[in-house]
Amino acid sequence: MIVFNLICSECDYPFEGWFDNTLVFKSQKRHKLINCPNCESTHISKALVAPNVGKKSNAKIIKNKKTIASNIKKIKKIVEENFDYVGDNFTEEAKKIKYGETKDRPIYGEATVEQTKELIDEDINITPLPFQSKKKNN
Repeated sequence: MIVFNLICSECDYPFEGWFDNTLVFKSQKRHKLINCPNCESTHISKALVAPNVGKKSNAKIIKNKKTIASNIKKIKKIVEENFDYVGDNFTEEAKKIKYGETKDRPIYGEATVEQTKELIDEDINITPLPFQSKKKNN
């Protein structure tokens, strides 16, 4: 996994994005799958990163009032509104999309560790979500 500092071109809101690699980031950006957690715009770019240098004692500390939990809620809302939930059929649907057997679309669902390894072995890009779906039945 790689973490990129991202920024929204519409509202200048800075945030982080976790990706498997740079190619996955570029693919998701090209398909407009990366949204600003503040305004939901898809006009996102990588932000400049300053080197990790010790701060001066008189440096101002900027506190971000948004919590990780609220950002996860926003991600969950975006995924649930824009992705197709395929449940336990995630692995099969991902393969059908990869091999052109069904239309290309964003999906989410459940997969076991073994199924996840299988998808990675077949070069199918997946990203674990930071939440569990309420749609899953026990």
